[in-house]
Amino acid sequence: MLLAVLLGVAAADVAAGGVAVLALSAVAVRWGTTSLDAIAGAQSVLGPGAVVGPIAAVGAVWCAAAALVVAAPEGWPALAFGGAAALALAGPGPGGPADVALRLVATAAGMGCAAMAGSRLPAGYARVAAIVLAAAAAGLAVAS
Repeated sequence: MLLAVLLGVAAADVAAGGVAVLALSAVAVRWGTTSLDAIAGAQSVLGPGAVVGPIAAVGAVWCAAAALVVAAPEGWPALAFGGAAALALAGPGPGGPADVALRLVATAAGMGCAAMAGSRLPAGYARVAAIVLAAAAAGLAVAS
C-alpha cells in the first residue's frame, strides 16, 4: 500500500491516489498478499499475472493496470504510474532471462502509455474511467 500512497503523493491528486490504492489492492487480492516479494515469487513460479490464472483474476490485473495508466497525471509522475501498471501485469521481481526481458518490455510500454494518457486524455473523463476500471479490478479480484 506504500506504493499506492507514494503514487498519490507524486500525482498530488487525491483521486489518482485513490485509484492507485484501489487498483493495487485488487492486485494484492488477486495474489493473496501485499508483499512485493511474495508477488514476485508467485509470478516467477506461475508466470505473469497478465496471462495466468482464472479469467477473473487475469481481468482484475488488466483492469488495475489500465486504471493506473488512465489515472496517470501529466509529467514525470506518469512514469511512476506506468511502472506500477507494469508491476501489476508482469510482476516486480526478476526471474530468468526471458522474465527480465518481459518485465523490461512491460515497464517501457506501461510508462509510454501512461505518459501519453496523462497528457492527452481530458482530465474529467480520465478520472471517471480510471475509477470505473479500478472498481472493476477490485470486483474481479474478489470474484476470482
